[in-house]
Amino acid sequence: MTATEGILQLSFNRQLLFFGGDLAVSSMTIMLSMNQILQLPMEGIAQGTQPIISYNFGAKKYDRVKKAISLAMKVSLIYSIIGVLSMEFFPEMFVNLFANDPQLVTLASTMLKVYIFGFIIMGANSTYQQTYTSLGFGKRAFFFAFYRKIILLIPLIYILPHFISDGVFAVMLAEPLSDLITTITNTFAFRSFMHKHLNYHDAT
Repeated sequence: MTATEGILQLSFNRQLLFFGGDLAVSSMTIMLSMNQILQLPMEGIAQGTQPIISYNFGAKKYDRVKKAISLAMKVSLIYSIIGVLSMEFFPEMFVNLFANDPQLVTLASTMLKVYIFGFIIMGANSTYQQTYTSLGFGKRAFFFAFYRKIILLIPLIYILPHFISDGVFAVMLAEPLSDLITTITNTFAFRSFMHKHLNYHDAT
């Protein structure tokens, strides 16, 4: 998955250079910083629950497992919602942390409002992913990470500009679409997973 980050960044930069030039590529660097501002704390919250979930699952204390997952989900979602809404309403304030060129600030602020929107529910996806790993289902976590980046995001970066005249907007739109589709798909999968592995244990 680390290798796919390089492929993903190459895809973004190639398309943005073609449709928006050097200024768009520079703006993408700022997008990645915004990505980390949101994603790293969410991952930290989710990863912090791993030993709690794993221990209580092994101890067959399934109510505690559910409570830990629920708490991580709530905290991550609150953070992602507040973070995304802040960037949507005040994009210039965040972009100014990394740039002071007026043209770059204007373009990056416009790009940010599109790029970051899908993160509004990514707090839930982070919780799902870490829960899979905590309970010993790493392959399932890997699949959804692969699904988001390789199956959805990278193809959308190249496909959407063929249907949307504004190429930079189309490339940016690939990110929220893949984020939202992945999180929604994973929500259904996670509910089924919880019913199978935790509700089953409750019944026994």
